[in-house]
Amino acid sequence: MGILDSLLDTAMSSLGGGDGQQNQAMKLVMHLVQQNGGNIGGLLHQLQQGGLGDVLQSWIGSNSNESVSAGAIENALGGHLGQAAQAIGIDTQQASGLLAQYLPQIIDTMTPNGQASDADGFGLDDVVRLAQQWLK
Repeated sequence: MGILDSLLDTAMSSLGGGDGQQNQAMKLVMHLVQQNGGNIGGLLHQLQQGGLGDVLQSWIGSNSNESVSAGAIENALGGHLGQAAQAIGIDTQQASGLLAQYLPQIIDTMTPNGQASDADGFGLDDVVRLAQQWLK
């Protein structure tokens, strides 16, 4: 188990857990953030470049979060998704399904003022803090 998993596991156990799917989704996000330079902005950029710009904007904005398919997540994240899934011990299909379900809410929470710039400088320590708030 890596340091990211340890940090997230510690944060979640202090809260009494959260469900397994939420935990896995947060671990995936942490690994994806790490793969994108340790900053949420890198992950947002990858999603945008992967064709999810309009959907991503709905997650960032104050409107309702548009849904996204697991296939669209997998296409946008490519090999990074496979690496993150492998790191937490699930397959790419499971990972894309989890992210399709939870990523809109996670991104929405990371951008509380409805601006993508809210995520600038949002790093791994912030993801752990978010996990603590989100899994309460």
